[in-house]
Amino acid sequence: MLSMLLVFMVGWAHEGISVEEEERKALFEIKASLVEFSKSYDNLLPSWTADDRSSYCDWERISCNSTSSSDGDNYKYVDGLSLGNLISMEETDYYTYSEISRNRNMMWPLNFSIFLHFKELRKLDLSYNSIGNTFHVTIDISELRIPENMEVLDLTACGFYGNLQIQEISHLINLEQLDLSWNSLNVTPSIQDCKSLTRLEKLESLSLSGIKFNKSIISCLSFLPSLNTLDLSESFEFGTSTFPMQELSHLISLKKLDLSWNNMNVTPSIQDCKSLRRLKKLESLSLGDNNFNKSIISCLSFLPSLNTLDLSGSIEFGTSSYPMQGSMSKLTHLNLDLNNFISVDDVMRSMALGFPSLRFLSLERCFMGGRLFANEVPNLPHLKVLILSFNKFNGTLPIQALASFHYLEILDLSYNNFIGSITSIINSLTSRKVVSLAGNALNVSLMNDEFCKLKNLHELDLSHNMLDGMLTECLNRLSSLKFFDIYSNQLTGVLLPSMITNLTSLEYVDFSHNEFEGSFSLSWFSNHTKLEYVAFSNDNDKFEVETEEPAGWTCMSQLKVLILSRCNLKSHKGSVIPSFLLHQHKLRELDMSYNSLEGQFPDWLIKNNTLLQFLYLRDNSFGGIISTSFHRNPHKLRCLDVSGNHMIGHISDDIHESLPYLLYLNLSRNSIDGVIPSSIGDLSLLEKIDLSQNMLSGEVPIGLLMNLSYLRMLLDNNHFTGKIENMSAFYDLEVLDISNNLFTGLIHDDVNNISNLPTSLKFLDLSQNNFSGPIPLSLNFQNARHIHLGFNKFTGSIPKSYSNLTKVSTLDIGNNYLSGRIPNFLGELSNLRVLLLGKNNFDGSIPRKLCNLTNANMIDLSSNLLSGSIPRCLQNIARPCDPSFKKNYYSYGGFLISKPYKYSSALYKGYDFRSYGQFRLPNEILFTTKTLLMAFKGDVLDIMSGLDLSCNKLTGNIPEELGLLAQIHALNLSHNRLTGPIPVKFSNLANIESLDLSFNGLTGKVPSELIKLNSLEVFNVSFNKLSGSLPELKAQFSTFTKESYEGNPLLCGLPLENECTMESHGTQPSNEEGSYEKWNDMDMASFYGSCSTTWLYVMIGDHHATILHDLCHNPVMPFHHYTLDMTTK
Repeated sequence: MLSMLLVFMVGWAHEGISVEEEERKALFEIKASLVEFSKSYDNLLPSWTADDRSSYCDWERISCNSTSSSDGDNYKYVDGLSLGNLISMEETDYYTYSEISRNRNMMWPLNFSIFLHFKELRKLDLSYNSIGNTFHVTIDISELRIPENMEVLDLTACGFYGNLQIQEISHLINLEQLDLSWNSLNVTPSIQDCKSLTRLEKLESLSLSGIKFNKSIISCLSFLPSLNTLDLSESFEFGTSTFPMQELSHLISLKKLDLSWNNMNVTPSIQDCKSLRRLKKLESLSLGDNNFNKSIISCLSFLPSLNTLDLSGSIEFGTSSYPMQGSMSKLTHLNLDLNNFISVDDVMRSMALGFPSLRFLSLERCFMGGRLFANEVPNLPHLKVLILSFNKFNGTLPIQALASFHYLEILDLSYNNFIGSITSIINSLTSRKVVSLAGNALNVSLMNDEFCKLKNLHELDLSHNMLDGMLTECLNRLSSLKFFDIYSNQLTGVLLPSMITNLTSLEYVDFSHNEFEGSFSLSWFSNHTKLEYVAFSNDNDKFEVETEEPAGWTCMSQLKVLILSRCNLKSHKGSVIPSFLLHQHKLRELDMSYNSLEGQFPDWLIKNNTLLQFLYLRDNSFGGIISTSFHRNPHKLRCLDVSGNHMIGHISDDIHESLPYLLYLNLSRNSIDGVIPSSIGDLSLLEKIDLSQNMLSGEVPIGLLMNLSYLRMLLDNNHFTGKIENMSAFYDLEVLDISNNLFTGLIHDDVNNISNLPTSLKFLDLSQNNFSGPIPLSLNFQNARHIHLGFNKFTGSIPKSYSNLTKVSTLDIGNNYLSGRIPNFLGELSNLRVLLLGKNNFDGSIPRKLCNLTNANMIDLSSNLLSGSIPRCLQNIARPCDPSFKKNYYSYGGFLISKPYKYSSALYKGYDFRSYGQFRLPNEILFTTKTLLMAFKGDVLDIMSGLDLSCNKLTGNIPEELGLLAQIHALNLSHNRLTGPIPVKFSNLANIESLDLSFNGLTGKVPSELIKLNSLEVFNVSFNKLSGSLPELKAQFSTFTKESYEGNPLLCGLPLENECTMESHGTQPSNEEGSYEKWNDMDMASFYGSCSTTWLYVMIGDHHATILHDLCHNPVMPFHHYTLDMTTK
């Protein structure tokens, strides 16, 4: 196996060189092999210097031991090298590793023979490094050889491949721990190979996770006499496999076994289960993420010493009253997360009967609901940890039941549906150390002094509730409190200094998204030496944070995260970045967005805080020249957001050298000019870039489009020019917005490279440019959700290939010069929510297939040449559906990114705090409503619903079925040739805000039933042939002016000047005999006045029609703007 070090290093003469000189030289050789990393990453292994005065035993990642020579002198030698995860960020950020490992140029060209020079090397860790030879080729495992004195070897995820030769391991007789996980190795051992493992008498721990075997490997490993820890998670060959009980029973020394993620199932025989009795020493067993039935519990009860069991995500319990049968009297830790339980009472009853010694029980995300402990309380007298988070429990908190767990120290009931007060529970929680009630609907004032009795409390999480009132001052008695989170509540009032200053044990505090008032001074944390995480993000303008008062105060802690967005930051120097941050050398994240901070961009923040990875300064008032050349060495910054400021200047050409780690760059909404430097394409980790709304010009570097995989890029609202030769340039992009620029020309189809067409693109916006020619066939993105091609000069028809857009939600190709018929296949795009085809030259009838778009809430076919009648089946559109745009906001708008800060606590052990980056969702829809061309974006797109068929040649009656569009907000049928009455059923349009039926040939009266439309703000039936009296001036109809009805000379009643003369004044006509309305009995002067107005419109005839046609096809100005201009003239 592992052959390592085939030959000695050429050119090294060993005679006459001391051990210290030889090892020092070898260490420098290792560092020299990292030189290619140093081009993209900061100076790796900085303590490994050529200073002869320093001992390499004091260098990072090195351990030494000492021995005596034959002449009695003592000397030190290297016995351990911990070189794992060299190219990651501090604190083991594997997100970064995953990004790096996909880039071939990040491979470490390590010469393994270098380790021969460490004669006493016992421990070697090379894990999580993509290792190759000097030619950047991954290494066959057979090329390695390990010195026989090695005791601990970790080669996890090093990129090795090839056949693992068991006999080549067997010579490592001193080996105690071996980890080969997550390499592409093949293992097919013979019986002779397996027997050779008996030589490894000292090997106690073996991890082969992620390497695919069949079950025979377990029998082979039984030849290891001292093996007590074995990890075979995600190791069995693909497909369902059975639980290898018989094979496992021969590993009699095992104490800890991990077989999770192997898709195992089991229908064990009693003989199989009894065979587990041989595993007398097995104490810990992990079987998570498999596929067992409930019989697994009774079978595992044959393990005599088992005390820790993980069955998370592994069992489907069905409807059994007693889902778990069997007894494990010694079991103390049980994890049943992510299983589907029917009844919490049955589960708890089984716990008490089968596991009386339980101390730790986790039932997170088990789909349990109802009242917790409503019928009985399980008898678990030794329970110390109870986790029931992310279920569906409701009602009030089970106070008496929780009080019965006398030794309970950690309680997690977060993210359920509990309601009511929590005050009365306090007395029963006085012995608790950790309590999380986050993510419920609890409402109580924290002014109650009962909270102050929790003197043993170390962690308290009340975030995401409905807590109100002020924080009581007596909380300062919680002297042991380390973690305090009240994020997202409704707390008010002033924060008192006496409450904060005494909580000197605090490590993590988050008071964000409440409604506090008054001032808070960071100096109150002066004596909090352990503080790492501080977050204040307020939701009103009545709260401010003083950063430097009193002057000269010293922050004794070394913060890792400081979030002060929307805090009205104040200091004696004005609204500036607080200077105490100059000394926060461990700072990982800083967010001071939305604070109106002024002055020059604080590049000193980046220069002095070398560990800073997340910097958010969006929406302030910083000015001056933007600079991305911060440091002579590459900086570790991963996210930089200075959007919404007043920055000027160019983007630095050396940005790829200064900020090689960048994942996210947002410089939008500034005044940055010049061109995008081609070096941005060398930011190999970049995933999201937003340069929109600046003054950038020139062409977009081709490297930015083609070098970066799955890039999300917003370049809209600039002055970019040039052409897009073919769509293969977008091959790996996921989001692209280049709208509102100056791009021109045809977009060519690259028919010879059809396999290179974009497959990952989900959002494309090319609108408001000057692209011309036919819509390319290559704009056929099968994974696309949103496509915007409007406001260009595209010609021709809609390509047939668009029938493959089965996932698209938004299709905007309006405001072009497209022609032909609207294709039927558009009606088969079942996920379509927005269809904009207005202001083109489409002809023919409206396809009935569009009625199949039941999820569509905005359809615009206006300003075309469509003819025929309106399909009755359009009643099917605009039905209530899931809020897909809100979902897509989080999919495209926010993005999750792994944080460098991990808070280790009893409740969140090693929890990797993650946050949403502010990546703006560019999906914006222009739709005419209330006579205005309005922009809709974000969540509003899930609410807004409209149908616009105006400015066509549609004929016939208005289908009364359109009155069933109860969800619609805007309906525009104006400027057509429609006849017949206004449907009375329009009174059912309960949500309608804008109804425009003007410029048609409608007859009859205006239905009085329309008075019920309480949301109606704009109503226009002008220039039709309507007659009779108008509805009473009630509700919304009291707000409409005569302009809503003009051009109908036979209408009468207010607000028109034409008075109605009838026997029953002010009432609508009835069909009853004797109640016929004499609408013709009116003021004749008014009648002739109206007729003369109508005659004027008739006289302008064709000229007027031409004007209307131009107006309907005007892509910029709605019709009402023109009519206002015409009136003033």
